[in-house]
Amino acid sequence: MGVCLLAYSISTENLGRVRADPPLVWRVLDGDDDTNYLKQLASDSKHSLIQRLFGKRQTLPTPQSIRFSEGERRALDVDKSWDGLRACIRYCAPQAPDMFAGDGKIGDFEVGYGHALYVRSETMSALDAALKDITEVQLLQTLQSVNFKGVYPEDLWSRNSGDATAYLLENYRDLQAFVRHCAAHQHGAILQFT
Repeated sequence: MGVCLLAYSISTENLGRVRADPPLVWRVLDGDDDTNYLKQLASDSKHSLIQRLFGKRQTLPTPQSIRFSEGERRALDVDKSWDGLRACIRYCAPQAPDMFAGDGKIGDFEVGYGHALYVRSETMSALDAALKDITEVQLLQTLQSVNFKGVYPEDLWSRNSGDATAYLLENYRDLQAFVRHCAAHQHGAILQFT
């Protein structure tokens, strides 16, 4: 068990819709399962005790849908490697934007460990440019030389084992492919820590 990171590509238009109507984030995160989306709608439309005492009836908003274009909702699962990747990228390319921090949060509700975060398409394009300059050799050298104290999960990175190397490399390749996809389609991303 631990904190894992999932990310989903999303068009600028749909990201704008989600930011304007935060419960829609569940349409991105859960796909075809409406359960969390409908629960969030119900929770957001509850009236205060005083409103209920004066007979104000609860009215649920009309559920909305999102139409995803081709290439949207591409998923990235970097498991628990996200903070190790962040540390290596920060060391290799200090000018690179920190995708893992997001550009902002979506809504005032949790979607796992904390709020969903969004990353703009411009941030993804800038990160893509930075990642193109980081070779796998540089990444592995960074793993050997950087102090990972305080980087989650610390026990994994402090071991400096072959398992940590393979884990980091596999997830770095997945991250590169995801970021490249987002940049090519001018997509942003929605992040969920689970």
